[in-house]
Amino acid sequence: MDSNCPPITVTKEERGRSGTTTVVSQDDDADPIPPQEGYTPSIILSLIFYPLATLPLCLGFLAAYWLQPQWIWLTCWKCPLNRAVFVVAKGIDGKYVHLVRTFTIELGGWRETTRYITHSSLRYLFDEKEGKFCLLRGHDWNISCESIHNMINGLSNEKHLEKLVKHGPNSIDVPVKPYYILFIEEVLHPFYLVVAFSVALWIYEYYYIYSAAIFFTSGVSAVTSLFLTRRNLQQLHDIVKYSSLVTVIRGGVEHSSVPSESLVPGDILVIPSTGMTMPCDAVLLTGTVIVNEASLTGESCPVTKTVLPIGTEAVFVPAKFKHHTLFGGTNVIQTRFYSDSRVLALVITTAFTTARGRMVRSILYPKPLDLKFYADSLKFLGGLGVIAIIGFIYTCALQATTLGPLKTIVRGLDIVTTVVPPALPAALTVGTVYALQRLKKHKIYCISPQRVNLCGKVKLVCFDKTGTLTEDSMSVQGVMDVSDKRFYPLAEDPSQLCRGPLLFAMATCHSLTIINNELVGDPLDVKMFNSTGWTLEEPGADDTTKFDLMAPTVVRSPDLGGQGRVELGIIKQFLFSSEMQCMSVMTKHIPSLDPRLVLVYTKGAPEKIVSICRPDTVPDNFHETLGMLTQKGLRVLAVGHRTMQLSWHKSERIERDDVEHSLTFGGLIAME
Repeated sequence: MDSNCPPITVTKEERGRSGTTTVVSQDDDADPIPPQEGYTPSIILSLIFYPLATLPLCLGFLAAYWLQPQWIWLTCWKCPLNRAVFVVAKGIDGKYVHLVRTFTIELGGWRETTRYITHSSLRYLFDEKEGKFCLLRGHDWNISCESIHNMINGLSNEKHLEKLVKHGPNSIDVPVKPYYILFIEEVLHPFYLVVAFSVALWIYEYYYIYSAAIFFTSGVSAVTSLFLTRRNLQQLHDIVKYSSLVTVIRGGVEHSSVPSESLVPGDILVIPSTGMTMPCDAVLLTGTVIVNEASLTGESCPVTKTVLPIGTEAVFVPAKFKHHTLFGGTNVIQTRFYSDSRVLALVITTAFTTARGRMVRSILYPKPLDLKFYADSLKFLGGLGVIAIIGFIYTCALQATTLGPLKTIVRGLDIVTTVVPPALPAALTVGTVYALQRLKKHKIYCISPQRVNLCGKVKLVCFDKTGTLTEDSMSVQGVMDVSDKRFYPLAEDPSQLCRGPLLFAMATCHSLTIINNELVGDPLDVKMFNSTGWTLEEPGADDTTKFDLMAPTVVRSPDLGGQGRVELGIIKQFLFSSEMQCMSVMTKHIPSLDPRLVLVYTKGAPEKIVSICRPDTVPDNFHETLGMLTQKGLRVLAVGHRTMQLSWHKSERIERDDVEHSLTFGGLIAME
């Protein structure tokens, strides 16, 4: 860090002068501007509330603990958010009270104080224009791809320190509460307070043994529950906590051995050739990266990440440009680059705003389940409460003339403790603890034990991971080449095809890579490529001057019948997208007689390929042939191709829509 940088100080306050920070954004699972109300403490209301809350038996304080928004309403005046000390924000499962804090940034003679709240582990800054606390985001919204590429020199040291104060450290830190806090939260649950009241009542009536048994059972269940909860929280904390040393570029200067906690949106991260675990979400600016995303998606097949499109003003959205985005927690297996270039990525989000952070937040703050089971449970408890009240009133009315007032009330309360059994929470806890122990044997951990009872009601579980749960083996049953708008008969061995567009498409239109001398990628692509009999080669950095073009991947045909070998270099990939329903590659012959000649091959769903092909190249019996193959239970892919005249510079900047149109229909691939 440069010692000449102006100092930055951070102060924590309850109140402070508001600064202006525009942070309006969108998020998949977080409300950018949640409904919120501002409150400031009132001396008059506090003098009225707190004395009354002590009577009787401090029940008012317990109610304030259970119903914090209502406590704020009774002790504070409503006020504008720019003067608020407390903010009541509406979450997905109710309203939450947040204390307004501030941080102060000082850079030379410039000073800014910003008010913020932390809601569901996300930081919301006060925006003067909106008049509300708005979600603070990184570079994953409202920014063009061209603007991202223009940030390749990184942040200045001053800007980095400013953002570090604003965004906080790049760390997914799951809070682990001390035992005494968990114990207080457990015993202040209404169920245990009912137990305490019942035990006190029975001791008054000399039921010492029964009271001791209930007290002991409830105490053991409470202690066991809090130990299990803290242990699971600690395990989650240890799993998601990650720290490493990274290399970044700031102000055009490379800094090595930088703690990953200091990363902020806008930093330029250098991806080492030996691989790394991503500490944040970043978008690829140079080079090509092979990533294992099993920790996020469950898919074991490595994924190829390519450079974010250059020269486009399209708005960057991580979900749309996921083939160019490296997500936090995923493992970079391999990098590719040219000559002495570095593989660079721009940090777009950190900490809980990353994909990994969103996954952790979904565990810490699960969405409420509006189930009939919960509704019926509340109805059952309500019914017990009504019966208890009726029994209490009946008993008091019946024995009011024969017993004194105190004994009459005690007898009525006996009815209440009988209808609502105090041992119920203890019994439920014992069953839950036993279930958690059984789950632990299968390496399944739960930080919300109350969900275990709900899981016992589950009768049907639906998965969409059919490729993971079922067989992923698939073989090529045959291919149907096309000539003069007519299909050839189904050829069972693709390696015997004439050297033409269909064979070239099968050899090049994929995202396969070689890791530890093994061909890896989508199982469908692996089977398709192997059926051609071609070989794949990935030149290293020392081999990039071998050809006239820079080709990260080269495919080579076998030498059949003395025809010689055909070599194709893949110079650009447009990876498969579920929205586009296809993928494309741009290739060149090696060596090439025409350095500007680019061969484009596209593979995907037959209906999609036909829609982007010239109608005069599609066979008239296309739909009949496709129906015949699908009725046999075969998975059918279609192929299209075209030629283009492009310089190397234009081929790097061309967009997908400019490539995938006016294709010539190339044939069908049938797989089973």
